[in-house]
Amino acid sequence: MESSKIDLNIRGENIQELYTWYLDGRLIVNRRYQRKLVWTIDEKQHLIDTVVRQFPLPLILLAEVHVDGQPRFEIIDGMQRLNAIFSFIENKFAFNNEYFDLETMASSKQLLDEGRLGQGENILPRKVCAAFANYKIPISTYRIDDSADIDEIFRRINSFGRVLSDQEIRQAGVTGSFSDLVRTLATAIRGDVSHDDILLLSKMDAISITSKDLEYGIRVEDMFWVRHGVQLREDIRDSRDEEVIADIIAYIASPDEEKPASSRQARDAFYGRSRESTAEELVRVAAKKSEIDSLVFKFGISALEKTIQQTVDNFDEIFDEIGGFRKVLKNVSPRHGTSRYFQVVFLALYELLFVEKLRIADKRGLIKALDGLDRHVDISTGGHWAAINRNKNVDLVKGLIRRSFRVNPEDPVALVGKTEFLNLLSRSKTEAANYDFKQGLHRLDGARKFDDNSFSGVLETICALANLGKGKVGYVILGVADKKSDAERVRELYGTSILKAGEFHVVGVDREAVFHTNMDKYLQFISDRIAGSNLSDEIRIRVGSQIAPIDYMGRTSIVVRVEAGKEPCFLGDKMFRRNGAQTVEVAGKEIIQLARLFN
Repeated sequence: MESSKIDLNIRGENIQELYTWYLDGRLIVNRRYQRKLVWTIDEKQHLIDTVVRQFPLPLILLAEVHVDGQPRFEIIDGMQRLNAIFSFIENKFAFNNEYFDLETMASSKQLLDEGRLGQGENILPRKVCAAFANYKIPISTYRIDDSADIDEIFRRINSFGRVLSDQEIRQAGVTGSFSDLVRTLATAIRGDVSHDDILLLSKMDAISITSKDLEYGIRVEDMFWVRHGVQLREDIRDSRDEEVIADIIAYIASPDEEKPASSRQARDAFYGRSRESTAEELVRVAAKKSEIDSLVFKFGISALEKTIQQTVDNFDEIFDEIGGFRKVLKNVSPRHGTSRYFQVVFLALYELLFVEKLRIADKRGLIKALDGLDRHVDISTGGHWAAINRNKNVDLVKGLIRRSFRVNPEDPVALVGKTEFLNLLSRSKTEAANYDFKQGLHRLDGARKFDDNSFSGVLETICALANLGKGKVGYVILGVADKKSDAERVRELYGTSILKAGEFHVVGVDREAVFHTNMDKYLQFISDRIAGSNLSDEIRIRVGSQIAPIDYMGRTSIVVRVEAGKEPCFLGDKMFRRNGAQTVEVAGKEIIQLARLFN
C-alpha cells in the first residue's frame, strides 16, 4: 500500500508569534472530530503556572491546510492548551489573582487601545509577562497530500498515551452516519453548536463548556443533562452524554427483535473499536460499525435528528415544571446520574409520540404517573444493561403514562422546537456574518404599520447573505431584537413580555401577524413580497419558498433561510455583502473580488 507523502517540520514558536496567528485567523478547529473545550479554570491556571515557571510543555501538532483558498493551521493536538494561553493573555481569567499586562505585546496593546480588550485591575509584573510572551512552545507542522489522513493521525494521537474517557477514545477520528449523528445531537442538546464544522480558534470561547467561575461560554450547570440530574457535571466533560445519545440512536434505529444492549462493549463496536486485537474481533467490530451506520442511514438521518430533538424538547418542558427529572426519583443518590431511568422514560415518550403518533394531553397526569419511578421499574445494574431489561421497562413506562396521551391529528415530526431555535441563535455567536436579527417588520412608533424601509433593509441583507459564496447559507430571523432598546419599545407598545434566550431578546412577531389576520397569512405576505422583489431571479424564487415559523415558549419568530446560488446576487442594479454583522454595498473592484467566491 502506497503511503501519503507528509512534509513534517518541528520547531519552537514563541507565544507572541502564536498569538499573532490566533488574531490573524490562521488557527482553526475542525469540530467534526476535535474534542470540545472543557478545561476548568484550575487546569488553565495550572498550565499558565507551567509557562511562568518556564517548565516544558508538550508538543502542539498542526496540519497545514487551505480553507476558502487561504492557508490555515488546523489544530490536531493542543487546542485546550492554546485556548488557555490566549484566554489568559486576553484577561479572561487571572493567575494568582493577577492579570496579564496587555501592554507587554504590541498586538495585545493595540487591542487595549482600541477598546477591544480590558485590563484587569491587579497586573502581573511586566518582567514575568515578557518572559511569558517569549516562551517557546514546540510546534510540529506538516503538509499532507491526502486530507483524509488528518482523521487517522488525529485518531492515533488521541487513542494512545493519554488519559481520555471511553467515549473520547471511541470518537477520535471516527466518521460515519452513526458517529456523526451522535456528535450532531450531542452539540445540539448541550448547546455548543457552531455554524460550520471548521471554526476559528478565536471563536471557540463562545461555545466552550464552562462553569460559574468563568464569565464566557456555556455554563455546564444550565445544560439539559445537568439541570435534570441525568448526568453530573464531570460526566459532560467525559462525554458521557454522548454515550446516552449513542444508546438511544442504536435502540431507535434497530428492528424491534434486534434491540441492542447498553454496554461499553456494544458502544465500542458501534464505533468500530475493539479492546482485543485478534483478527476475528477486528472483523466483528468492523461489521458492527457498518451495520449500525446502515441502519441509521436507512431510518433517515434527518428523521432521527428531528424526532430525537423534539422528544428532548417535550421531556424538557414536562420536567422543568417540577424542577427537573430527578424529582420523580425518590431513592436515587444525588451523587449518581440517572441515565438509565432517563432512557426508559425518553424512549417511552419517543415511541408514543413518533411510533404511535400520539400527543401529550395531560402533563400533570404524566408527571403524577411517573412520581416514584424508581419504585415502579426494576432496572438492572452493572456495566451491561441487557436489551430485554431495557425493552421491558420502556413498555412498563409506556403503560404508566399512556392515559396522558391522545391521538394526534398532525405529524409531530413537522414541529420545530426550543432546541432548534436556541441552536440557531447560538450558531450566530461563531459566525455573525451569516445571521441577521430584527424585532419585526412593523414600525415601532404609534402607527405600528408595516415598515417598507425596514423590509428594504431585509432585501439588502438577503442579497448580502446570498453573496457569502457558493454553498454558503445564511439566515434572517424576525422576532429577535438585535438591540435591547427595540425589545423594550416592543414591550412598551404591545405589552409583550421579553423572553431572554441567552443574550438574545425574543419578542416574536405574533403581534404583527394580527394586522394580517393570522400567522399563515403574514408568512404568505412576506413570501410574496420577497418573490416579487428585484432580487436576482434564482434567489428571490428560492428564498420566497424557504420561510418558516419557529416557536420558542409560545412566541413565534420567522426564519428566512438564504442559500447562495451559483452566481452573485443583485438587488436591482446594486450588490451587497456582509461585513461582520453589518450589510454594506459593494462597488468597484470589490465586485470582482466577490465574484471569485462563486468560482
